[in-house]
Amino acid sequence: MHMTNGSIGSAIVDPTSNAHADGPTFAAFFSAHRNRLVRALAMTLGDSSLAAEAVDEAMTRAVQRWSKVSTYAKPEAWVYRVAYNWATSRFRRLKRDREYAPRIARPDSTVDPEFDPTIEEALATLSDDHRNVLVLRYFYDWDVQATADALKISPGTVKSRTSRALDLMAVRLSATENDGQTNPEDRP
Repeated sequence: MHMTNGSIGSAIVDPTSNAHADGPTFAAFFSAHRNRLVRALAMTLGDSSLAAEAVDEAMTRAVQRWSKVSTYAKPEAWVYRVAYNWATSRFRRLKRDREYAPRIARPDSTVDPEFDPTIEEALATLSDDHRNVLVLRYFYDWDVQATADALKISPGTVKSRTSRALDLMAVRLSATENDGQTNPEDRP
C-alpha cells in the first residue's frame, strides 16, 4: 500500500487474524504477554518506562512479522530479545549524544510494588548478562534452553551465568541482611 502523500507505506497486518490455523492471534499473544514482558525487562534494565517503551517497540515489530514469529516455540522470547536489544541500542545512542550518559539502571526507578526492594537492589549490582539470565530463568521460569535461545547464547553459558549470578546475589543479600543486624557480642 502506498500513501497518497508520497511516503512509502508498509503492509498493514491485521493483529486479530491467525498467522496459521493452529497459532494464536497477535491480540491474544499481546494480552497474555505484554505486561509480564515489561516487568521482566524492567527488572533487567532497572527502568520501567524504558522497558515499557522497548516492549511496545518489539510488539510492533512482532505484529509486522506475526506469520513467522507466531511459529516460534516461545514468541515471547523473540519479543524479549528484540526489546532488550532496542533498549540497549537506545541507551548507546543517548550515550553518544551526550557528554555523560544516564545510567539505565537508576536506583530511583520503580518496577513493581510487589517486588522486594532488597532483591531489586541486589539485581542492580549484577551485570546485564547476569541479570538477563536470572530474570528469564526465575521470573519467567524458563528452562535453560529457552533462556539460551532468547539470549542467543549456549545452554552452558546460561548455566554458568546463572550459577555465578546466584552466588553474587547470595553474597549481596547476605551483606544486606547483616547490615541491619547487630552482633550479639556487641549487646550490653
